[in-house]
Amino acid sequence: MIPAWLSLLDAILAVILLAVGIGGAHFYLVAPMLGFQLFLLSVPLAALAFLIGLLGIARTGAEPRRAGRPIALAGTILGLVVAVPLILIIRSWMSMHAPLINDITTDFDNPPEFVKPPGMSPEAMKYRRDYFAPQQIAGYGKLEPLHLDDKPAQAFAKVNAAAHTMPGWEIVWVDPGTRTIEGIQRSDLFRFCDDFVIQVRPAADGAGSVVEMRSRSRDGKGDFAVNYHRIEDFFAMLKNESAAKS
Repeated sequence: MIPAWLSLLDAILAVILLAVGIGGAHFYLVAPMLGFQLFLLSVPLAALAFLIGLLGIARTGAEPRRAGRPIALAGTILGLVVAVPLILIIRSWMSMHAPLINDITTDFDNPPEFVKPPGMSPEAMKYRRDYFAPQQIAGYGKLEPLHLDDKPAQAFAKVNAAAHTMPGWEIVWVDPGTRTIEGIQRSDLFRFCDDFVIQVRPAADGAGSVVEMRSRSRDGKGDFAVNYHRIEDFFAMLKNESAAKS
């Protein structure tokens, strides 16, 4: 009977951790990283419930322990239902093979810097070239800035308008003087906060403009390539808009 009850209690605890982790983070009741950690903790608990449940089923095959079999079955099934999908999700994340970095930029030498990150100091958001640049090159290669034929002021107006249409983006600061745009985007599930900064600069040859961008995550060491793809996706949209108008 003890393994049967342990299995069920472990399975119930896994469900509670899963609900608190995802629901709490999603509705801003707990910090995103805490919610994610509770989510991860639910996986071994659910797997343990499944294994102990199997032991409980084996030990309740005969009287007088047969009354505990439904409890063992419940723990086993609930543990399996929780563990399998979560293991598959985590496995898909791990298969991305993204480098363990969370700060991506198009300019290693003069990266766009944050001036007004919500709830953060600009100093805390400084780019660490020695750490991030080699890993970005090894993991993704060089991410080139976007070249536009427009003059800087015109390019900035175009980039600013496009940034305000990006799904999920919240623009928090716009500085026409330095042609800089800052914003944040939160992940759909755990509400992890990523900051991005875009800067339009004159092209080195004097012809047109270049759009430099940096995107970083506030939590964790890795980002599952979210920041890299955020820059790629924005540049792709700008290219498509420019091609459509030409």
